[in-house]
Amino acid sequence: MNRLSLLLIAMVFTLFFLGGCSTKNIQRVDVYEMESFSDIKKDSLTSFTDSKVVNDFVKAFNNAEKMPGIVDMGNPEYKVEFGEESYFLWISEESGTIMNLKDTHTIYVLSKSSAKTVNDLLN
Repeated sequence: MNRLSLLLIAMVFTLFFLGGCSTKNIQRVDVYEMESFSDIKKDSLTSFTDSKVVNDFVKAFNNAEKMPGIVDMGNPEYKVEFGEESYFLWISEESGTIMNLKDTHTIYVLSKSSAKTVNDLLN
């Protein structure tokens, strides 16, 4: 039983450590308005470099809940890039959905509070 407890504590510590490292290295979030899945609206780039704003984006995206099944979505409103990751984003004050460009068959839903935060940042 003691080994199990030690292993569990080590796993929790590792998850917190990895989670903390992933947000510390990201210094900028780039957001593009989209015309379609393949077309970015001309001159629509907005870059966020404030550490609190960057952290808000990263936290919202990292905490999004994966939805089951394969999806068929309408054209995205935004493309969001930070670190090595790129996402499509559909957002309103009440809800937000993201799709990692590396896996366009899966969507993730932002929490209501994260959707409001991200929506406020973009408007």
